Amino acid sequence: MTGVYLDARTAHHGTTRARAVALAVGEDAVITRSLAAWLHGFDPRAPHEREQPLPLECLVLPGRRAPDRRGLATHVDRLPDDDVVLLHGIPVTTIERTVLDTSRFLRPHMGLAVADAVAHAGLINPAELLPRYDEWPPRQRWMARGKRCLDLCEPDTESYGESWTRLRIVDAGFPRPRPQIWVPEQRQGAYRLDMGWEEVRTAIEYDGEEDHSEQEDRDHDDDRRQDLHDRYGWTVWPVRKGDVLGYDMAVERAVGELLSREPTIRKRLW
Repeated sequence: MTGVYLDARTAHHGTTRARAVALAVGEDAVITRSLAAWLHGFDPRAPHEREQPLPLECLVLPGRRAPDRRGLATHVDRLPDDDVVLLHGIPVTTIERTVLDTSRFLRPHMGLAVADAVAHAGLINPAELLPRYDEWPPRQRWMARGKRCLDLCEPDTESYGESWTRLRIVDAGFPRPRPQIWVPEQRQGAYRLDMGWEEVRTAIEYDGEEDHSEQEDRDHDDDRRQDLHDRYGWTVWPVRKGDVLGYDMAVERAVGELLSREPTIRKRLW
């Protein structure tokens, strides 16, 4: 972005970039979307984007002069006073408004991941937030995407990977899995499954790299899933980041075999 000078060693830091935007655009603009989500503590970037700087995005009201600076994306939209908060002295969209925006404008899997994470933190109630989309004038961009995102939001979700997995399952036309299932239900000495279908005792678990990469971890996972099958009759299918964010239909085929149903799509949707 032109017109602001700063230490190159801090140029990619989210807070620094937000301060630079605030200095450059003045009082009429508010930090929004991805950068706002990051300032609220929720990274909106997919794994392959984590080394890239956050995009510079701000929001101005209709009729206000939009800043014209290279490297800055300025969006014009309705912005009630209640949708603005100060973070680190920077005007930013509130966490509720930020989720409404990221659910619309991020790619579906990242919009859902952010919404799930914010809901899991207890900062939003997706069912209460969803009707706010009706406050916008008709024919706004990506409203259907935003509404679907909040409708699919699950506060019990504990990782981005679980969000991505659930979206792949639902996009393929399979029944929506229930999150965080205890087996047995009494919980004492029980197992907790990421998501699944209790009526057929089938579950899908997302094995993140941090806790499931070592051979010892994988052996423990195998023993746990074998015990779930032998003692409780549950079939548990693990997926990893490469499966869920991959380019083929491996996840959909696996879920289809487990549920004895065919996917309703021929190629992945994101």
